[in-house]
Amino acid sequence: MTGFVRRLSAVGLARAARGFLLDFCDFARGDGIKAAGLVVLGTMLEGVGLVLLVPVLALVTEGQGGHGSMAGWGVLALGTLPAASRMAALSLLLAGFVVLVLLRALVLWHRDVMLARLRIGFVERQRTRLVGRLVGASWMQLSRIRHARINHLLSSDIILAGACVHFMLEGAVSLGMLTMQWLLAFLLAPALAAGIGTLVIAAGLLLIPQLKKSRALGQEMAEINLRLATSGGQFLDGLKLAMSQNLQHRFAAEFNEVLGKLMLRQLSFVRQQSRSQLVFATVSSLAGVVAIYIGIGILDTPPPILIVFVLLLARISGPAALLQQGAQQFANLLPSYEKIRALAGELRSEPAPLAADTPPLHATIEFSNVSYRHPDSPKGVFDLNLAIKGGSFVGITGASGAGKTTFADLLVGLIAPGEGTITLGGRPLTEALRNTWRSAVAYAPQEPFLFHDSIRNNLLWINEAAGEDDIWAALRAAGADRLVSGLDRGLETIIGEKGALLAGGERQRLILARALLRKPPLLVLDETTSAIDIPGEHAVLKALAALPWRPTIVLVAHRRESMAFCDLIVEFAEGRIVAARRSDLCASQAE
Repeated sequence: MTGFVRRLSAVGLARAARGFLLDFCDFARGDGIKAAGLVVLGTMLEGVGLVLLVPVLALVTEGQGGHGSMAGWGVLALGTLPAASRMAALSLLLAGFVVLVLLRALVLWHRDVMLARLRIGFVERQRTRLVGRLVGASWMQLSRIRHARINHLLSSDIILAGACVHFMLEGAVSLGMLTMQWLLAFLLAPALAAGIGTLVIAAGLLLIPQLKKSRALGQEMAEINLRLATSGGQFLDGLKLAMSQNLQHRFAAEFNEVLGKLMLRQLSFVRQQSRSQLVFATVSSLAGVVAIYIGIGILDTPPPILIVFVLLLARISGPAALLQQGAQQFANLLPSYEKIRALAGELRSEPAPLAADTPPLHATIEFSNVSYRHPDSPKGVFDLNLAIKGGSFVGITGASGAGKTTFADLLVGLIAPGEGTITLGGRPLTEALRNTWRSAVAYAPQEPFLFHDSIRNNLLWINEAAGEDDIWAALRAAGADRLVSGLDRGLETIIGEKGALLAGGERQRLILARALLRKPPLLVLDETTSAIDIPGEHAVLKALAALPWRPTIVLVAHRRESMAFCDLIVEFAEGRIVAARRSDLCASQAE
């Protein structure tokens, strides 16, 4: 059973790595080929420079040593040149070596810039793709995803995915250097190089179980990091409530517990890397000792060749160590990339279609036998039959959980009916028309959504083209003009995170003013005026009813007084319409 689990782990790692590499290659394309060419060119130039050391050493040592290879006979031939010729050859070789060093430095500069561009571009591609999937997803898909998960993916996991690319590219460079240096060693001393290659391959095979453990630790750390992000978000959201009852220490205790688990996993990974480094250091030392012993005692290798071979061996140990460390880091960080791809896979990938035009301003909205049941829940709305005339003022009432918000979501096109049809001016509310419809309507939800920004920027979020007169007209209609004009900085006032520097009723007025800036054909207010006092709400609703362009207004509310200006009052209970009546209160209070 243990062996089977290990095989599954290895298969999972191989599949994840393959998916990552294919995704990167799809992104890199021509630039990836150029970068690979620069990597190969850089290693070749380094190899040629090292090969030049053989004749240089031959001239210096005057061809001392034995023979046994073509390189050995070349060393002896150079060593037998006259002194003047040797100095001329030496000068020429050293000049060539300097040119190669400068050329290699230039190539490496271009290589590093190209690799950095690929790494940064690949990370931004992941971020852009994920954001595209998020904005293209349906509301029901998004509503089931924790916000902490999305925030963590777009911040921490994206950064870790970038580090994963870095270690992959560093490993590719190290592998190229390792391969080139081994080939050079093979040309100098085939028997010695074959033995060293065998040792390197054996060390690589010993690394595979460590890679599986690295990925497993990476998966655990990714989950713990998400828990930390969730815990931190909950702490900030509930900070006022916690501090008001002296319960903030509970958040700290939970946070510290999760942080302790993360630290243990990180230490485990460090210990694992240290063990692997110890193995590689031991193998490298043994390889050097064996090479010198066999080269001198058995193969009678010429000293210049043996010196360069040992130098190559020392240089091989560097890329080999980087390859080992990079492979473990890659496996450890790979789960962050997998999480990003997993969420992107959960969301829709096709762009939302758009209708060619929108229904006219005063189109009638009709529900015909409409039902919608929430996923994994018995709640929803059922058998809705209702006609809302264009320009009318409709009140929606009922107990909590009666289906009012679900009805509003259907009305603005956030969700599609499971059964039945919704029509706008006689046109079925298809997916294409729903997407266009949402670009026209204004929806002011129960929970005010405001940025930590100025009042102006919060209002212009819904309509960037709105002018100064439009802004103040919307503020007057929402009863927020006195509030804003009374502030020292007016529209430039920063209102804090989620509007925390404003009172609840003030936040709702700004939300309403923002909705009015779109001048929508349909204005849906879902408990938008619940925090405003009754006289203030009365003034706001009266202003809405008198709007010169008079949109269709649907007001979801609990208070009876909120229905004062409604033409029609619809009552919900257990997801069904139980009453729809003309408002008697409307006529008497409007007078």
